[in-house]
Amino acid sequence: MPQTRCSETPAPVLGNVTRARRLLQRQGLDGLVVCLPHNVYYLSSYWGLLMSAAHFDAAFFALLPAREDQPASLILPSMELRRLESAGGTWMPETFIYTSPGEEQDQIAIDGQAYSGWPVRDGAELTSLERRWIAKTRAQAQRTSGNSRGALVRALRNAGLSRAKLAVDDERVGPWLSAAGLDKVECLEGRTLLSETRRIKTGAELNLMKEAAKINESAARTAAAALRDGAHWDDIEQLYFTAMAQQGGRGSYLICGAGGPPSGVVRQNEPMLIDALGTYRHYHGDFGRSMVLGEPSTLMRKRHRALCNGWDAVQSLLKPGVRMSELADTAIETIRRNGFPEFVYATPHNLGLEHTDDAMPVGAQQGAGDDAVLEAGMVLNVDLPFTEIGWGSMHLEDTVHITHDGFEALTSMDLDIIVV
Repeated sequence: MPQTRCSETPAPVLGNVTRARRLLQRQGLDGLVVCLPHNVYYLSSYWGLLMSAAHFDAAFFALLPAREDQPASLILPSMELRRLESAGGTWMPETFIYTSPGEEQDQIAIDGQAYSGWPVRDGAELTSLERRWIAKTRAQAQRTSGNSRGALVRALRNAGLSRAKLAVDDERVGPWLSAAGLDKVECLEGRTLLSETRRIKTGAELNLMKEAAKINESAARTAAAALRDGAHWDDIEQLYFTAMAQQGGRGSYLICGAGGPPSGVVRQNEPMLIDALGTYRHYHGDFGRSMVLGEPSTLMRKRHRALCNGWDAVQSLLKPGVRMSELADTAIETIRRNGFPEFVYATPHNLGLEHTDDAMPVGAQQGAGDDAVLEAGMVLNVDLPFTEIGWGSMHLEDTVHITHDGFEALTSMDLDIIVV
């Protein structure tokens, strides 16, 4: 089959493809197949329009062979071909589309109806982009499948992986391929491999995460500055969402403690935490501080100093070779020893396309992942939250990039209580 380039210049590789291939080969695997949106984006550098919409299960796949001489492939709906071109394309040399299977709605339809795209006006003077739309559509017209699973079968056959051992991020892939006649393909759980791959960020990812950290903190501080006596938290959170959107990001949540304000509204002189989670081009920023409307009490200031002491102690450990558990243990011991014996727990976690970019069992809450060793290229947060029912809540959380000899802060490291 001829290769089909998606744009005049292939898109840059976003994810750590070299690391993924090395891990695949180390584990004796022939390739990686993903269909969860953030994993497809990670491997292909393309976030599809339907990835953000509900009820489009397995609408996209990305295939990464372990060997460079076997073509990587992006599987996508035919309606996304023009958008793929407009959005910069994918670095993957092959694209496979699917249209309609006709009568076989519930089958894995390897063959689909030919795709002609939208009509072209006779005699119209076309833009460069429009010409690329047409060329792309014509190149794909006769290589369509009836659905995404059928297109995945085509991609595997095209890559010479009809008898392969694959890592997958969805356990349904194995039965789907078997039903399509690829019963010699063995599919193994690939979430752990993906987490291990994704924890070491590429330069392209790091650039996105620096922007995510910057705008997320800015939006959080904008929202905090709007604290008013009697304000409902939903209104404060909406200000955060708006500030994120104005900077090209998207807010996920802004919390002031589990359950919201104890009385339902903001109250004068009540210690509060602020924890902001948002994304920029699908990469997360995560930021936390202590705040108060009015004046911090003596106890709040004392506890805040202890949190800062704990964070100072953790910073001395932010370098390759240190375990995540060491960060947590050091934070807790230092904070308690510095006049805050009630402090409960610290939760270090990797950050990236997911809030906790760690390998962990399905359904497990934050902190249940493996006790990873820090490596250069990781981006992580150390959460230091605290709530005392009947008193209030506090927090301290920053984002750092682990370098070869220490760390680089992505958030401002202005640790002061936010006093409004």
